[in-house]
Amino acid sequence: MTASSTESPKKTSRPLFRVLVIVAVIAAALLLVNKFSNHTGGTKKRFALIQYNDSPLSDLSRQGITDGLTALGLVSKKDYNLTVSNAQGDIASLNMMLDAVVTDHPDLVFITSTPTLEAAVKKITTLPVIFTVVADPLVAGAGTSFVNHLPNVTGISTMGDYEGMVTLVKLVLPQAKVIGTLFSPAEANSVKNIAELKKYAEKAGLTLLTVPVNSSQEISDATRSLASRKPDVICQVVDNLTSSSAGTIIKIARDQYIPVFGFVSDQAKMGAVVVVSRDYHQAGADAVKLAKKILDGQKPADIPIEVVSKTEILLNPQAAAFFKIIIPASLSERKDVTMIR
Repeated sequence: MTASSTESPKKTSRPLFRVLVIVAVIAAALLLVNKFSNHTGGTKKRFALIQYNDSPLSDLSRQGITDGLTALGLVSKKDYNLTVSNAQGDIASLNMMLDAVVTDHPDLVFITSTPTLEAAVKKITTLPVIFTVVADPLVAGAGTSFVNHLPNVTGISTMGDYEGMVTLVKLVLPQAKVIGTLFSPAEANSVKNIAELKKYAEKAGLTLLTVPVNSSQEISDATRSLASRKPDVICQVVDNLTSSSAGTIIKIARDQYIPVFGFVSDQAKMGAVVVVSRDYHQAGADAVKLAKKILDGQKPADIPIEVVSKTEILLNPQAAAFFKIIIPASLSERKDVTMIR
Protein backbone atom coordinates (compact mmCIF):
# COMPACT_ATOMS: atom_id res chain seq x y z
CA MET A 1 0.00 0.00 0.00
CA THR A 2 2.80 2.32 0.86
CA ALA A 3 4.59 1.56 -2.40
CA SER A 4 1.50 2.23 -4.53
CA SER A 5 0.89 5.69 -2.98
CA THR A 6 4.42 7.00 -3.53
CA GLU A 7 5.57 8.81 -6.79
CA SER A 8 9.02 10.07 -7.70
CA PRO A 9 9.66 13.90 -7.70
CA LYS A 10 10.36 13.70 -11.50
CA LYS A 11 6.89 12.37 -12.30
CA THR A 12 5.06 14.93 -10.15
CA SER A 13 7.04 17.87 -11.65
CA ARG A 14 6.36 17.04 -15.32
CA PRO A 15 2.74 18.31 -15.47
CA LEU A 16 3.78 21.49 -13.68
CA PHE A 17 6.68 21.97 -16.12
CA ARG A 18 4.34 21.58 -19.09
CA VAL A 19 1.97 24.16 -17.61
CA LEU A 20 4.83 26.59 -17.12
CA VAL A 21 5.98 26.10 -20.72
CA ILE A 22 2.46 26.73 -22.04
CA VAL A 23 2.14 29.87 -19.91
CA ALA A 24 5.51 31.13 -21.20
CA VAL A 25 4.49 30.53 -24.83
CA ILE A 26 1.18 32.32 -24.32
CA ALA A 27 2.94 35.24 -22.61
CA ALA A 28 5.43 35.53 -25.50
CA ALA A 29 2.59 35.48 -28.00
CA LEU A 30 0.75 38.19 -26.10
CA LEU A 31 3.87 40.32 -26.06
CA LEU A 32 4.17 40.01 -29.85
CA VAL A 33 0.50 40.86 -30.31
CA ASN A 34 0.87 43.84 -28.01
CA LYS A 35 3.95 45.05 -29.89
CA PHE A 36 2.11 44.78 -33.20
CA SER A 37 -1.00 46.43 -31.81
CA ASN A 38 1.07 49.50 -30.97
CA HIS A 39 1.09 50.07 -34.73
CA THR A 40 -2.24 48.77 -35.90
CA GLY A 41 -4.53 48.33 -32.93
CA GLY A 42 -4.25 44.56 -33.31
CA THR A 43 -6.35 44.34 -36.49
CA LYS A 44 -5.83 45.15 -40.13
CA LYS A 45 -6.42 48.87 -40.57
CA ARG A 46 -8.36 50.41 -43.43
CA PHE A 47 -7.08 53.72 -44.79
CA ALA A 48 -8.47 55.89 -47.59
CA LEU A 49 -6.51 58.39 -49.69
CA ILE A 50 -8.55 60.96 -51.64
CA GLN A 51 -6.77 63.00 -54.32
CA TYR A 52 -8.12 65.82 -56.47
CA ASN A 53 -6.18 65.16 -59.67
CA ASP A 54 -3.10 63.59 -61.24
CA SER A 55 -0.07 65.82 -60.79
CA PRO A 56 3.55 65.53 -59.68
CA LEU A 57 2.44 66.79 -56.26
CA SER A 58 -0.15 64.00 -55.95
CA ASP A 59 2.30 61.33 -57.09
CA LEU A 60 5.05 62.43 -54.72
CA SER A 61 2.75 62.74 -51.71
CA ARG A 62 1.10 59.36 -52.38
CA GLN A 63 4.50 57.70 -52.51
CA GLY A 64 5.48 59.52 -49.33
CA ILE A 65 2.42 58.14 -47.56
CA THR A 66 3.09 54.55 -48.62
CA ASP A 67 6.79 54.87 -47.76
CA GLY A 68 5.83 56.39 -44.41
CA LEU A 69 3.60 53.43 -43.62
CA THR A 70 6.43 51.07 -44.54
CA ALA A 71 8.77 53.01 -42.23
CA LEU A 72 6.35 52.24 -39.40
CA GLY A 73 6.88 48.54 -40.08
CA LEU A 74 3.45 48.09 -41.66
CA VAL A 75 2.97 45.81 -44.66
CA SER A 76 0.33 46.55 -47.29
CA LYS A 77 -2.46 43.95 -47.53
CA LYS A 78 -1.20 42.32 -44.34
CA ASP A 79 -1.33 45.08 -41.73
CA TYR A 80 -3.44 47.59 -43.64
CA ASN A 81 -5.41 48.25 -46.81
CA LEU A 82 -5.06 51.63 -48.51
CA THR A 83 -7.79 52.61 -50.98
CA VAL A 84 -6.71 55.41 -53.35
CA SER A 85 -9.33 57.48 -55.18
CA ASN A 86 -8.60 60.28 -57.66
CA ALA A 87 -11.27 62.71 -58.86
CA GLN A 88 -9.26 63.69 -61.98
CA GLY A 89 -10.04 67.33 -61.30
CA ASP A 90 -13.82 66.85 -61.28
CA ILE A 91 -15.59 68.33 -58.24
CA ALA A 92 -18.72 66.20 -58.70
CA SER A 93 -16.59 63.04 -58.68
CA LEU A 94 -14.70 64.32 -55.65
CA ASN A 95 -17.91 64.79 -53.69
CA MET A 96 -19.11 61.30 -54.59
CA MET A 97 -15.80 59.83 -53.45
CA LEU A 98 -16.08 61.62 -50.12
CA ASP A 99 -19.66 60.41 -49.68
CA ALA A 100 -18.45 56.86 -50.34
CA VAL A 101 -15.70 57.24 -47.72
CA VAL A 102 -18.21 58.40 -45.12
CA THR A 103 -20.33 55.32 -45.88
CA ASP A 104 -17.38 52.93 -45.88
CA HIS A 105 -16.06 54.37 -42.60
CA PRO A 106 -12.31 53.57 -42.78
CA ASP A 107 -10.08 53.98 -39.74
CA LEU A 108 -8.42 57.10 -41.16
CA VAL A 109 -8.69 59.33 -44.25
CA PHE A 110 -5.69 60.93 -45.96
CA ILE A 111 -6.45 64.03 -48.06
CA THR A 112 -4.19 65.75 -50.61
CA SER A 113 -4.70 69.23 -52.11
CA THR A 114 -6.73 72.24 -51.08
CA PRO A 115 -9.87 71.51 -53.17
CA THR A 116 -10.08 68.06 -51.57
CA LEU A 117 -9.71 69.48 -48.07
CA GLU A 118 -12.32 72.16 -48.75
CA ALA A 119 -14.84 69.49 -49.73
CA ALA A 120 -13.79 67.04 -47.01
CA VAL A 121 -14.32 69.42 -44.08
CA LYS A 122 -17.94 69.83 -45.17
CA LYS A 123 -18.65 66.11 -45.54
CA ILE A 124 -16.43 64.26 -43.06
CA THR A 125 -17.21 65.29 -39.49
CA THR A 126 -16.37 62.24 -37.38
CA LEU A 127 -13.69 60.22 -39.17
CA PRO A 128 -10.05 61.23 -38.53
CA VAL A 129 -8.78 63.28 -41.50
CA ILE A 130 -5.11 64.02 -42.18
CA PHE A 131 -4.34 66.38 -45.05
CA THR A 132 -1.11 67.11 -46.89
CA VAL A 133 -0.04 69.15 -49.95
CA VAL A 134 -2.23 72.02 -48.76
CA ALA A 135 -0.73 75.52 -48.79
CA ASP A 136 -3.05 77.17 -46.28
CA PRO A 137 -5.40 74.79 -44.45
CA LEU A 138 -7.06 77.70 -42.66
CA VAL A 139 -8.24 79.18 -45.96
CA ALA A 140 -9.57 75.72 -46.83
CA GLY A 141 -11.73 75.70 -43.68
CA ALA A 142 -9.68 73.42 -41.42
CA GLY A 143 -9.67 75.84 -38.50
CA THR A 144 -8.67 79.26 -37.22
CA SER A 145 -5.05 78.43 -36.40
CA PHE A 146 -2.60 75.54 -36.55
CA VAL A 147 -3.57 74.72 -32.95
CA ASN A 148 -7.28 75.55 -33.03
CA HIS A 149 -8.65 73.41 -35.82
CA LEU A 150 -11.57 71.10 -36.50
CA PRO A 151 -11.67 68.29 -33.91
CA ASN A 152 -11.31 65.48 -36.46
CA VAL A 153 -8.80 67.18 -38.77
CA THR A 154 -5.04 67.78 -38.68
CA GLY A 155 -2.26 67.66 -41.25
CA ILE A 156 0.74 69.10 -43.04
CA SER A 157 0.96 72.55 -44.63
CA THR A 158 3.15 72.91 -47.72
CA MET A 159 2.98 76.68 -48.16
CA GLY A 160 5.73 77.64 -50.58
CA ASP A 161 8.83 79.49 -49.43
CA TYR A 162 8.00 82.71 -51.27
CA GLU A 163 10.33 84.83 -49.19
CA GLY A 164 13.17 82.43 -50.00
CA MET A 165 12.28 82.47 -53.69
CA VAL A 166 12.33 86.27 -53.90
CA THR A 167 15.70 86.28 -52.13
CA LEU A 168 17.08 83.89 -54.75
CA VAL A 169 15.65 85.96 -57.62
CA LYS A 170 17.53 88.98 -56.30
CA LEU A 171 20.70 86.93 -55.89
CA VAL A 172 20.67 85.12 -59.24
CA LEU A 173 19.09 87.90 -61.33
CA PRO A 174 20.16 91.13 -59.61
CA GLN A 175 18.92 93.24 -62.54
CA ALA A 176 15.41 91.76 -62.47
CA LYS A 177 12.57 94.21 -61.92
CA VAL A 178 9.49 92.27 -63.02
CA ILE A 179 8.42 88.71 -62.24
CA GLY A 180 5.37 86.91 -63.60
CA THR A 181 3.17 83.91 -62.90
CA LEU A 182 -0.01 82.16 -63.95
CA PHE A 183 -2.61 81.37 -61.31
CA SER A 184 -5.93 79.58 -60.95
CA PRO A 185 -8.65 81.89 -59.53
CA ALA A 186 -10.85 78.89 -58.71
CA GLU A 187 -8.26 77.45 -56.31
CA ALA A 188 -8.06 79.05 -52.87
CA ASN A 189 -4.48 77.85 -52.49
CA SER A 190 -3.48 79.54 -55.76
CA VAL A 191 -5.01 82.86 -54.68
CA LYS A 192 -3.22 82.59 -51.33
CA ASN A 193 0.09 81.77 -53.02
CA ILE A 194 -0.26 84.80 -55.30
CA ALA A 195 -0.79 87.02 -52.27
CA GLU A 196 2.31 85.60 -50.57
CA LEU A 197 4.50 86.01 -53.66
CA LYS A 198 3.25 89.55 -54.18
CA LYS A 199 3.94 90.48 -50.56
CA TYR A 200 7.57 89.44 -50.66
CA ALA A 201 8.12 90.67 -54.22
CA GLU A 202 6.94 94.17 -53.31
CA LYS A 203 9.12 94.18 -50.20
CA ALA A 204 12.09 93.50 -52.49
CA GLY A 205 11.08 96.21 -54.96
CA LEU A 206 9.85 93.77 -57.64
CA THR A 207 6.68 94.10 -59.73
CA LEU A 208 4.46 90.99 -60.05
CA LEU A 209 2.54 90.30 -63.26
CA THR A 210 -0.24 87.70 -63.10
CA VAL A 211 -2.39 85.96 -65.70
CA PRO A 212 -5.44 83.90 -64.64
CA VAL A 213 -6.06 80.46 -66.10
CA ASN A 214 -9.18 78.35 -65.62
CA SER A 215 -8.45 75.10 -67.47
CA SER A 216 -5.55 73.12 -68.87
CA GLN A 217 -6.65 74.13 -72.37
CA GLU A 218 -5.87 77.76 -71.50
CA ILE A 219 -2.31 77.14 -70.28
CA SER A 220 -0.52 77.68 -73.59
CA ASP A 221 -2.32 80.93 -74.50
CA ALA A 222 -2.03 82.23 -70.93
CA THR A 223 1.73 81.55 -70.89
CA ARG A 224 2.18 83.35 -74.22
CA SER A 225 0.12 86.26 -72.90
CA LEU A 226 2.34 86.47 -69.82
CA ALA A 227 5.50 86.20 -71.93
CA SER A 228 4.31 89.04 -74.19
CA ARG A 229 4.42 91.36 -71.16
CA LYS A 230 8.16 90.70 -70.89
CA PRO A 231 8.76 89.69 -67.26
CA ASP A 232 12.41 89.15 -66.38
CA VAL A 233 11.55 85.77 -64.92
CA ILE A 234 8.48 83.59 -64.43
CA CYS A 235 8.13 82.41 -60.82
CA GLN A 236 5.31 79.90 -61.19
CA VAL A 237 3.29 79.57 -57.98
CA VAL A 238 1.99 76.19 -56.89
CA ASP A 239 -1.55 75.08 -57.64
CA ASN A 240 -3.13 71.92 -59.02
CA LEU A 241 -3.84 73.28 -62.49
CA THR A 242 -0.50 74.85 -63.36
CA SER A 243 1.59 72.18 -61.63
CA SER A 244 0.14 69.51 -63.91
CA SER A 245 1.08 71.69 -66.94
CA ALA A 246 4.50 72.86 -65.79
CA GLY A 247 6.27 71.30 -68.78
CA THR A 248 4.19 73.38 -71.18
CA ILE A 249 4.81 76.59 -69.25
CA ILE A 250 8.57 76.02 -69.12
CA LYS A 251 8.81 75.14 -72.84
CA ILE A 252 6.89 78.22 -74.00
CA ALA A 253 8.85 80.47 -71.65
CA ARG A 254 12.12 79.01 -72.94
CA ASP A 255 11.01 79.65 -76.53
CA GLN A 256 10.40 83.28 -75.52
CA TYR A 257 13.78 83.36 -73.76
CA ILE A 258 12.31 83.90 -70.31
CA PRO A 259 13.77 81.80 -67.48
CA VAL A 260 11.43 79.97 -65.12
CA PHE A 261 11.95 79.60 -61.38
CA GLY A 262 9.71 76.94 -59.84
CA PHE A 263 8.32 75.60 -56.58
CA VAL A 264 8.02 71.86 -57.39
CA SER A 265 11.13 69.67 -57.49
CA ASP A 266 10.49 67.90 -60.81
CA GLN A 267 10.37 71.29 -62.59
CA ALA A 268 14.16 71.51 -62.36
CA LYS A 269 14.46 68.49 -64.65
CA MET A 270 11.90 70.09 -66.99
CA GLY A 271 14.15 73.12 -67.45
CA ALA A 272 13.47 75.51 -64.57
CA VAL A 273 16.69 77.31 -63.65
CA VAL A 274 16.04 77.44 -59.91
CA VAL A 275 13.51 75.54 -57.81
CA VAL A 276 12.69 76.23 -54.19
CA SER A 277 10.49 73.26 -53.38
CA ARG A 278 8.77 71.95 -50.34
CA ASP A 279 9.52 68.24 -50.34
CA TYR A 280 6.13 66.75 -51.29
CA HIS A 281 7.32 63.19 -50.75
CA GLN A 282 8.33 64.23 -47.25
CA ALA A 283 4.94 65.91 -46.82
CA GLY A 284 3.31 62.50 -47.32
CA ALA A 285 5.69 60.85 -44.88
CA ASP A 286 5.07 63.64 -42.34
CA ALA A 287 1.32 63.02 -42.65
CA VAL A 288 1.89 59.38 -41.69
CA LYS A 289 3.73 60.49 -38.56
CA LEU A 290 0.59 62.35 -37.53
CA ALA A 291 -1.48 59.27 -38.41
CA LYS A 292 0.71 57.20 -36.09
CA LYS A 293 -0.26 59.49 -33.21
CA ILE A 294 -3.94 58.91 -33.94
CA LEU A 295 -3.45 55.15 -34.22
CA ASP A 296 -1.72 55.29 -30.85
CA GLY A 297 -4.78 56.89 -29.29
CA GLN A 298 -4.35 60.66 -29.61
CA LYS A 299 -7.29 62.73 -30.79
CA PRO A 300 -6.78 64.81 -33.98
CA ALA A 301 -7.98 67.84 -32.02
CA ASP A 302 -4.90 67.53 -29.78
CA ILE A 303 -2.43 67.29 -32.68
CA PRO A 304 -1.35 70.70 -34.07
CA ILE A 305 -1.10 71.22 -37.82
CA GLU A 306 2.56 71.21 -38.90
CA VAL A 307 4.64 72.62 -41.75
CA VAL A 308 6.41 70.07 -43.96
CA SER A 309 9.78 69.26 -42.43
CA LYS A 310 11.96 69.53 -45.54
CA THR A 311 12.59 72.11 -48.28
CA GLU A 312 14.85 71.61 -51.32
CA ILE A 313 16.79 74.09 -53.45
CA LEU A 314 17.54 72.70 -56.91
CA LEU A 315 19.67 74.28 -59.64
CA ASN A 316 19.76 73.33 -63.32
CA PRO A 317 23.19 74.44 -64.69
CA GLN A 318 22.25 73.64 -68.32
CA ALA A 319 19.12 75.77 -68.13
CA ALA A 320 21.15 78.56 -66.53
CA ALA A 321 23.73 78.35 -69.34
CA PHE A 322 20.98 78.55 -71.98
CA PHE A 323 19.84 81.87 -70.52
CA LYS A 324 23.45 82.99 -69.92
CA ILE A 325 22.75 83.13 -66.20
CA ILE A 326 25.76 82.85 -63.91
CA ILE A 327 24.86 81.10 -60.66
CA PRO A 328 26.80 82.76 -57.79
CA ALA A 329 29.19 80.48 -55.95
CA SER A 330 27.58 81.60 -52.71
CA LEU A 331 24.50 79.66 -53.87
CA SER A 332 25.90 76.76 -55.89
CA GLU A 333 28.34 75.76 -53.16
CA ARG A 334 25.75 75.66 -50.38
CA LYS A 335 25.31 72.25 -48.75
CA ASP A 336 21.52 72.43 -49.02
CA VAL A 337 21.61 72.96 -52.81
CA THR A 338 21.32 70.11 -55.31
CA MET A 339 22.58 70.35 -58.88
CA ILE A 340 20.37 68.71 -61.52
CA ARG A 341 22.37 67.17 -64.37
